[in-house]
Amino acid sequence: MLCGIFKSNWEDNDENFNFLGVPIDITSSYRCGARLGPDSFRKILSSENFECSSESEIDLIKHYRIKDWGNIGIIRSDISKSIERISEGVFSILSEGKPLLVFGGDHSTTIGVGHSLENLNLSTHIIYVDSHLDLYDELMETRFSHGCTLKRLTELNNYEGATLLGYRDFTKDQLSLARNERIKLFSTNELISLPNLYQFGYDLGIKLKEKHSNIHISLDLDVLDPSVAPGVGNPVAAGLNTRELLWLLSGIFQSLKTTHIKSWDIVEYNPLFDVSEITGFAIVKILIECLSSLIIQ
Repeated sequence: MLCGIFKSNWEDNDENFNFLGVPIDITSSYRCGARLGPDSFRKILSSENFECSSESEIDLIKHYRIKDWGNIGIIRSDISKSIERISEGVFSILSEGKPLLVFGGDHSTTIGVGHSLENLNLSTHIIYVDSHLDLYDELMETRFSHGCTLKRLTELNNYEGATLLGYRDFTKDQLSLARNERIKLFSTNELISLPNLYQFGYDLGIKLKEKHSNIHISLDLDVLDPSVAPGVGNPVAAGLNTRELLWLLSGIFQSLKTTHIKSWDIVEYNPLFDVSEITGFAIVKILIECLSSLIIQ
């Protein structure tokens, strides 16, 4: 997949990056289908449609050997046990000391990731890229809903604050709670008004790594405008375009690199609503450019 840099088994066991699928959408509140995201994305990656070089002229084949661990076994009748399974799987992989990309699934995926980081005793700052604040204490009679994700993360013992980028769908109560929970907020409107999103992302990363030894990045694809990413669970109009998101993430990833980013996740890809695989193609581009930014000197 993707020029051969994704494999489930490298013969010499010399992989330097990990990939894990989480097919979960138990708590989806609008459009179910994110559980199909990991395997649908693998299908797109296995096509011959993509070159393996970034726009910064980095040949990923020379730098990456990514092990695909397959999918976590989700228990669709029990969200709590499913979160526990995610946590155990992520914990096991991160214990090997190599960076990990977790691919959801809806945003409840990140609750399990957060538990694993806590169990690893990694004090962590969260960069949360999302059109929503996800600060409900309970939604649809569960505290593990994708709409409760950031609230659950703030309750972890290893929580060192969060930076939320790209929000535009919220309540006033959530905004008030965010400020009380040490969450630095940047709305979509604020981001698109900046003269240089790459420089903003880079400067943000520099400031954060001065204070935090570990940073987890969680990317909800609904931060993108539905015109460029229709394949998501809860689309919100007037979002970032793909190029704007690339500028933002490239700056963040280049400033932090794997010394501070041991884990990140991409969530809420819903292939059932992905017209002509537009969203899937955007994810591949994001993946290539972010992986490249991690190794640029």
